[in-house]
Amino acid sequence: MRIRRYAPVLVAVGLALAALALGAPAATAQGAASESAATRPPATARAQAQRRIPRITVVPLSRYYRKCDFWLAVEHRPSGDVITPQQHCWWALR
Repeated sequence: MRIRRYAPVLVAVGLALAALALGAPAATAQGAASESAATRPPATARAQAQRRIPRITVVPLSRYYRKCDFWLAVEHRPSGDVITPQQHCWWALR
């Protein structure tokens, strides 16, 4: 995930180093860096894409407890049948 985030920066740095190694003027390296910055989405779009889903914490009265059933079920997948754990929970009175 970090590689995807920093990939445009690494490409720009690589282009700048290649331009310096070949003896090209600095303007070419700056142009390449500005082109890669123009292709990236704005920071607000990235922030909205990485928005966190809020978690809700439930604290019931002392008379209630969480009762759960567990079982194994067969799931039919393209790679073949797979046995997966399943769970169903609900609030029950003591």
